Amino acid sequence: MSDRERASHEDASEAVPSPATSADAKRQREGHAKHHEEGFRHTRTSAAWVAISVAVLFGVALIDFIAQNTRDVRIEFFSTNGHIPIAVALLAAALAGAVVVLAIGVGRVAQLRLTMRRQRRGAVTSDRGDAESRTSEGFSEPS
Repeated sequence: MSDRERASHEDASEAVPSPATSADAKRQREGHAKHHEEGFRHTRTSAAWVAISVAVLFGVALIDFIAQNTRDVRIEFFSTNGHIPIAVALLAAALAGAVVVLAIGVGRVAQLRLTMRRQRRGAVTSDRGDAESRTSEGFSEPS
């Protein structure tokens, strides 16, 4: 936004001040101007860098966790048993829990979408039924 556009926008917004929102709008404009002046911009690239940074920190923590938990433990599952490092056992349990949560979440989202689809179909069907009943009631065939 150019300085001229910003000035005309500010003049237009100040022409009709509302008591509750004019102070909020002014603070918001000042905040945007401050971030713009300091060079802070939220872009997809900046979001990607933040995500990569968090992933790298998580990876380092995971490697440290695995390195510190190398002691073997005995695992029994149904009739099978064996010895595996405790870090592997804990990570496998965490992944199994994540899969269960993911499956429940996907099921719930599918349930909600199905409900919304049925409600939309019901609304369309009832609208059509209302229109048909109005036309059949309004017009009678000549006898």
